[in-house]
Amino acid sequence: MLDTEYQYYLADTDEGKSIHFQLRYHVYCLRERFEDPKFFPDKEERDQHDDSSAHFLVRSRTTGNWLGGMRLIVDQARNLPVNNIASIDTANIAALGTEKVAEASRLCAILPEKNRAQSNCSSGSRSLLCESTSRRYRALHASVITVGLIRAARTYSLEHGIVNCYFLINDPLARILRHLGMGINPVGDLCQHRGWRRPYHHNFETGYDQMERQSPELFESFCTPPAYERFSEIDQPVHEMALAMNA
Repeated sequence: MLDTEYQYYLADTDEGKSIHFQLRYHVYCLRERFEDPKFFPDKEERDQHDDSSAHFLVRSRTTGNWLGGMRLIVDQARNLPVNNIASIDTANIAALGTEKVAEASRLCAILPEKNRAQSNCSSGSRSLLCESTSRRYRALHASVITVGLIRAARTYSLEHGIVNCYFLINDPLARILRHLGMGINPVGDLCQHRGWRRPYHHNFETGYDQMERQSPELFESFCTPPAYERFSEIDQPVHEMALAMNA
């Protein structure tokens, strides 16, 4: 499902990064209201960490619409922005010294409001069953998009000699990742940042031993290249794809 329904890209051009910033604006400014839209008049949410980040995108193979993105901030562990939000175990940070590590952040996904099953419900009778089916559908696809983006980030990191990664996530997402077999270890206490979240450490080399046993099909897909393509190698004109995201 990672590759049959979605395509993943490294946004290695200004045009690709612009699409990522637009997606973030839609999710972080308009939908979730985490950021104030007035500070982004160009409708592209960005900050001071984007220049030192690798940006990833995902789009639907069926519609061509852009559905999500994530960035990977690359720096020394003590300089990562997660240190300014959560209280990280200092021994964990010190052990990495001057090694380059990554922080995954700005994960976002835009999913359709209706699915095929929901469309079969009559407009006058949106039953609880239909709504429950829609929630499961959206949760499934959000999970697949998230895992695909992590796979892309993992491949990119290992190609650049980066093994260790940090991220700040809520408990429901942590449970999903563990259920799929990803090795994630808490390295700090819960903190209040756009809801209750906890900092985690992940090893891109050894963090998938459980996945091979718990989710063998996912593990096989996870390890099958390519994990991403480069945005600069897309043949379709950029302006057409940008419009497709807003269709």
